Amino acid sequence: MLRDARRIPKPSLLSLARGIVDDAKQLVIGQYEFRKYQTLRQIAKAKLVAIWTGTGIAFAGIGTILITLMVVHLLHDIFNLPLWGSYGIVGIVLIAAGGGCLYGAKTRL
Repeated sequence: MLRDARRIPKPSLLSLARGIVDDAKQLVIGQYEFRKYQTLRQIAKAKLVAIWTGTGIAFAGIGTILITLMVVHLLHDIFNLPLWGSYGIVGIVLIAAGGGCLYGAKTRL
C-alpha cells in the first residue's frame, strides 16, 4: 500500500514565504474591514443618540417655558401683582440664575 501512495512534495521556501505574505495580507484586510464596520456602527449609534438628545432638549425647553409662564401667573394670582410685575420678577430671577451659571463657568476655566 505504501508503494501506491503518492509522494507529497515538500513545499519550497518561496512558496512558504508567499503563503505567509498572503496570510498577512488577508489579516490586514480583515482588520481594515473590521475597523470600518466598527466605525460605521459607532456613527450610526452617535446619530441615534443625537436624535434622542435633541428631542429631549426640545421637550425640556418647551416644559421650561410652560413652567416659567405658570410661575408668572402664580405670582400674579397669589400676590395680586400686576402681570407685568410678575413677568419682571421671574425675568430678573432667571437673569440672575443665568448670570450665576455663566460666572461659575468662567471661574472654572
